[in-house]
Amino acid sequence: MTYEYTPIALPYIIAAVVCTVLLSTIWQRRDRRGAKGFLLDIAGVIILSVTVSLQLFATAESTKLFWWNWRFVAGSFMGIGYLLMAIEYTNNEEYITYRNGVLLAVVPVLIQFAAWTNDRHEWVYTASVDPATGLLVPTFEPLYWIYAVTMLAYLGLAVYLLIRLLRSLPGFEKQAGVLIVTILFVTVGLLVWWLGYVPVDTLALTSTVKVVGFYVAVDRLQLLDIVPVARTKVIDNMQDAVLVVNAANRIVDANPSAKRLADTEISVGDSLAAAFPSAPFAEYTDTADARTEWAFETDGETRHFAIQLSPLTDSRGNQTGQLIVLRDITQLKNRERELTVLNRIVRHDIRNEMNVIIGRGDLLADYVDPDGEEHLELMLESSDHVVDLTQVIGDLVETLTTDGDLDLEPVHLLPVVSNQLEKARTSYPDASFRLDDEPPADVTVRANEMLSSVFTNLLNNAVLHNDADDPRVVLSIADRDETVAIRVADNGPGVPEEQRDEIFGRGQKGLESEGTGIGLYLVDTLVEGYGGDVWVETAEEGGAAFVVELPKVEARQERPAALGE
Repeated sequence: MTYEYTPIALPYIIAAVVCTVLLSTIWQRRDRRGAKGFLLDIAGVIILSVTVSLQLFATAESTKLFWWNWRFVAGSFMGIGYLLMAIEYTNNEEYITYRNGVLLAVVPVLIQFAAWTNDRHEWVYTASVDPATGLLVPTFEPLYWIYAVTMLAYLGLAVYLLIRLLRSLPGFEKQAGVLIVTILFVTVGLLVWWLGYVPVDTLALTSTVKVVGFYVAVDRLQLLDIVPVARTKVIDNMQDAVLVVNAANRIVDANPSAKRLADTEISVGDSLAAAFPSAPFAEYTDTADARTEWAFETDGETRHFAIQLSPLTDSRGNQTGQLIVLRDITQLKNRERELTVLNRIVRHDIRNEMNVIIGRGDLLADYVDPDGEEHLELMLESSDHVVDLTQVIGDLVETLTTDGDLDLEPVHLLPVVSNQLEKARTSYPDASFRLDDEPPADVTVRANEMLSSVFTNLLNNAVLHNDADDPRVVLSIADRDETVAIRVADNGPGVPEEQRDEIFGRGQKGLESEGTGIGLYLVDTLVEGYGGDVWVETAEEGGAAFVVELPKVEARQERPAALGE
């Protein structure tokens, strides 16, 4: 084999180098949808560019034919790879199976075999070398056209899938357009060569233009980062309204739910302010992951929406627009109003009526004979319990209606615990309460004014569910590295292990419990809101030990100096 340099091969060498560089770039995104098929396509372009160059350098006709036969391998990679890319990119990957892969490869494999044995039958092509130019001049026979039509069918199917995508997804015209226009350019180049208007195979050169176009679409238009069909199957079916706007706050895309909310019919390019004049989007356009609410009248009804705005950035980190999601929270708002009414009824109406019953019951004490004293005492105890429950339910409703996360601030733990301990001693004089060991005085946690409800309910629970003749409650505080653990232990019946998770659920009860479970549900809800945890253990005296673990404030305030120091 002898070779001589010819400048005609230079464009093909450049094409091979360019495609090799771009192959490494696309390889970095090989995990994206559609990338693997296009990598196969680029590999085919590189093989074709190299083999055409070697065929042009070769001086012997047999050597030229040897390298020319490799174009069927390269062309098969390109046609099958481009089709696989289109199938996967348009979310039809269920058709990418081993069986279909074999079917796609049948014609290329048979033609490749025929090409290597063409000198015996010449069913694929006949060829001669032009003595004036030294170029190989092929004449295409029937098997070649079968191969060519098959490859064009693969490309045609790919273009059909992409055009269907283009028509169904306004806003993705550029991505799909690049893929379609470049493949049409490749097809036109083939026709020009087949008709004899150019003396050399143009497929490698036009395909390099296609690869460059694909790279531009990947780098500039985020071709492999935004999969349009995923938007069709997910975002279009979302009940949430979704909008995409560019840096000028003009609408790039909107799902059907968003279009139904707009004052006018939405079109790509419309101003966001014109489509939603009453929405507070403009107040948050410079805020990453901003959240706000929007209420407006529609069909005589007020609808409430939670708005989330998130920035969209390009590969260089520059903000190119925003993603806006509007979630209908009308039912949640109605529920909050209902809970607010319930809270008012429980805390005021029911509590006032129960206080009347307790007051009248106290007045009856001097008029009840000894046989009725026990019944009066039980009635007053139950009335006191109902009053306690109104406080618990009110606290719970206030927690449930809190908008978003709890508004937390540094709270000194010991004063809160000590205060609730004294209240428990007053409320339950027949029980004994003890603060074990010397508690740390400077522990600060992030909480709010409802932290006291946590310990009120745990201390009440330790007495109300205690069947011992002399109920005892021991409270201890352990200062750890990053957390503080408050332990409320009693000498009651304890909590079976299989029920230790259930008792914190809404309305759950332990065996033979006289409570409703609301108090422990409130404890669990508040502690979780504080970023802590609560669980049940077995106390040293056999009863239950409720442990509340709360994270400490990182920067503690200085402990105030005691008198006389």
